[in-house]
Amino acid sequence: MQPIRTASEITANIIIQPLQRTPLYQKLAKKITELRLLGMPCKNIAKSLNVSKKTVIRACKFNKTTQGGEK
Repeated sequence: MQPIRTASEITANIIIQPLQRTPLYQKLAKKITELRLLGMPCKNIAKSLNVSKKTVIRACKFNKTTQGGEK
């Protein structure tokens, strides 16, 4: 008769990936595009939404690419 072999502990390394968050410019893209269509300059949009001018520009570019190049 053979003794039963069991492992009492097994070490394992698990990598937990961080959650992917939606970038701010993607969240604000619709609102920024609406303001741009009303003729508001990027600088004023950035100031009113409390974001950088670069974020406003990225949002405009993002919205153009998602809508197939429409303005």
